[in-house]
This record gives sequence, structure tokens and C-alpha cells, in this order.
Amino acid sequence: MNLEEFIKKLREKLAILEEKEIEDIIEEYTGYIEEKVQNGKTEEAIADFGDMDELVTELLKAYKINVEKNKVEKNALNHIADTFCKWVDRFISVFANKSGSEILKIIIELCIIFCIIAFCKLPFHILEELGYNVFMVFQNGFGRGLFRIWKFLIEMIYLIFGIVLFVKICEKRYFKYEEEPQKEKEAIIPLKKRTEEKQNTEKEQIKKEPRKGFIDFLATICIWFIKFIAIWILFGIGCYILAMAMGSGICIYFIIQGIDYFGIYLSVLMLLCLGVLAFIPLFNFIFNKKNPIKFLLIAFLTSFILLGIGLSYASVELATTEFINEIPNSYNKKIITENVLMNDNIIVFGNIKYELDESINDLKIEFEYYEDLYSLNPDIYEENNRVHIGYNVNHFHWNNKIFNEILRDLKEHRIYNYDMEPKITIYTNQKNIDTLRANKKNWQEQKYWDQEAYYDCLEDLREDGYESLSTSCRNRLLKLK
Repeated sequence: MNLEEFIKKLREKLAILEEKEIEDIIEEYTGYIEEKVQNGKTEEAIADFGDMDELVTELLKAYKINVEKNKVEKNALNHIADTFCKWVDRFISVFANKSGSEILKIIIELCIIFCIIAFCKLPFHILEELGYNVFMVFQNGFGRGLFRIWKFLIEMIYLIFGIVLFVKICEKRYFKYEEEPQKEKEAIIPLKKRTEEKQNTEKEQIKKEPRKGFIDFLATICIWFIKFIAIWILFGIGCYILAMAMGSGICIYFIIQGIDYFGIYLSVLMLLCLGVLAFIPLFNFIFNKKNPIKFLLIAFLTSFILLGIGLSYASVELATTEFINEIPNSYNKKIITENVLMNDNIIVFGNIKYELDESINDLKIEFEYYEDLYSLNPDIYEENNRVHIGYNVNHFHWNNKIFNEILRDLKEHRIYNYDMEPKITIYTNQKNIDTLRANKKNWQEQKYWDQEAYYDCLEDLREDGYESLSTSCRNRLLKLK
């Protein structure tokens, strides 16, 4: 409630007084509130007056007006409803202006209180079972009827007991120290005949800390355990923020270079903001600081909306980008040739392709790669008529030429695949090709299977298709499915 609303309601409820008396009271209250605001008490300035009806009652009593005659008599139901509403307001006020750690502690304490109340049902359950044993002596409907009445009474008593116990515990733990300072309240009630010394006297209430108990001990343990987990989560979020910050730096560099992927830039920036917004409340919770809930909520919703816009625009940008699964033509290819002697029992392993050349009697192996991007060393070794064909690669010789070409391609919304594997080709005659394939198929048909055979089947499947596989390979892959 702000100052204008407070003065308006107070004027309405004091309408029974004379206009001059009302203006005196309004003037005094306005001055008091403004003085409180100047001293830094903004929210408490009006809240210190307490309930409006009680305040008006005290004012009217000071002017010798019989308040009871002006009240509308309330029935018991209204009284219960008013009491319940006031209790709920007091309960909600417990969570006001609390840090995340303090709120969590209260929630844990409430859970422990509910567990205690649930445990207290044990004696009521014993009474219920006792009634069952007594009333079921009558083996008829009369006995069952008495037992249902007994059970209903026990359940109602337990319900009332649970509510009363919960209310009493809450009043003792949370409401005892939320009472309004009566002496200060009396000091701010304007009375016409009050002396000047009494008007300027304000005494602060010293609140005593409640004694620590078993519930506090359990709640503290739970909070520290949750904080321990939160620290690790906070570390992960910190690493995420660092990665997003680096990504944002790259985006800024691309913008300077004239690369217009603004949807991606906006998405990366909003992902960074969301990481920061997740970091702040978790950090405040660990170190018992208050969270700016309103600011965090507005910032989160804004970042989430902008992220959606950025992702939508980024999808359009990626859809208009050309992805080319090869190396640009500006890079030079290099071929390394190796020769292997052919025999009728040889088996060749590796990711290779066969090319027919009737002029070659042995095996001519060519390694084709891009020397501008990486260096390659053939790795061929023979073991028990098995020829293993592989290579060792030092990937990506990074230089300014590659970097500048990538930037140029991005400006034109074009992306090449610079991670192409070397191409291995075996040149030989048709007889040798048939022999090599037959030898491998016979080897795959053997009962003994090892990891090498399994990966060899996968290579054949990738290169020649399912129809060319041996029966053993097919069965093996079918079992894996």
C-alpha cells in the first residue's frame, strides 16, 4: 500500500470525525511517513501502523467515540474466516524479504514438522485398532457401524490435533518475533492532547534469537548438503559461461570481419545471458544473499524471447548456407605410391577401393591427400599373409591462407569440409581383385571372429553395400541389430 492509498482509506474510515480533526490526523501521519522514508524505511513506513481497522479503532477511542456501536456484529463463521485470513497473511509475511537460503531452510523445517505430525498419528492408529478389536466383538452390522463412528471420531480428532499442533509450532517458531512493536505503535498514534516529548519518542524492539533445536539442526544439515551440490552445479555453469563468453568474442570478431550471421550471434549472446541469470540466484543462495526476483524474472523472459527470435533467424541463415563436402579447388593434391607383392593367399585390410589396371601384376597402392592441409605417412605392414594398409596423419597445418579462405567463404554463406580423409586406391588386374575379395570372404566365413573381422565387415558394408557381404558378416551384423 502506498502513501496515497493509505491516506485515502484512513480518511474514509475517519469520516465520523470533524473535518479539521481529520486534517490534523492526516497531516501528522503524512509527516511521520515522510520522515520514515527519509531515514531509509520505505516498505516499513506504512507497514509499522499494522492493521487499518485496529489503527482507526485506537484513533476513535482517543476521541471518546464508542467504537463498538459502529461495528457490525460478526457471526462465528466470519470470525473464523477473518482469523484464517490473518493467519495466512502472517504466514506469507514470514517469507517476505528472505534470502534463498533462509526460504529453503523454512521449507525444510516445515517438511520436518509435517513428518513429526505424521509420526504423531501412531497413538491415534493404536486407538483405532483398539476400537476395532472392541466393536468387532459384535459380528454384525451394529458392530461395524460403531467401529465406523469410532474411526471417524479418531480421524477428526487427529485432524484437529494436527492443525492445532502445526499452528502452535508456526506461531512459536515464526510468528513470535513478527509481533508489531506495541510501544512504537503507541508512539505513532496521533492524539490531540499528547505532549511534545511523547510524540518524538520511538523505541526499537530488540528481537531475541530463538533457541536452536533439533529441527534447526536437521534443516542446517540439509541446507549444507544442498549447497554442496549447488557449488558443483555453479562450477559447471561457470564453465558454460566462460565457453559462451569465448563464443561471443568470436561472434564479435566475425561481425568486425563483415560476416552476417546475426541470428547465430544473437542466439550465442542470449545463451550467455541465460547462463549468467542461472548463475546469479545460485550464487546468492550459496552465500545467503537476497535475489532480485523481479529483475531476474524480467531478464529471463526477455532473454528467452530474444533467444527464440535468434534461433528462428539462425535457422533461416543456415538454410541459405551452402555446405560442400569436399576441399576447395585451390588446394593441391599429392599422391604417394607404394607397391606390395601379390600372392594367392594374401588378405588386404583397410578402407580401400579397387581400380582395374590389367597392366599391373602386383598391387599398386596410391594415397591421395591435400598436402597444404596436412602431411601423411603410409603405414603398410604384413603379418601372416595379411596386409594392413593404413596411414599416419598430422592434421591441419593451420596458416593464414586457410583462415582467410574460411572467412571469405563464410561471407559468401558457403562452408567447405576441411576434414576430408585421404583416399586409398589399389590398382591391379581383375584376377588379383577377385582373389583378394575371395580370400577376405573365406576369412570372414571362418568360425573364429575377432575385433579385426568385425571392423572389416563394417568397412565392406560401407564401401560395397550389404549384398557383397559374406554370410558370416550378415549374421554378425543382424545379431548386433
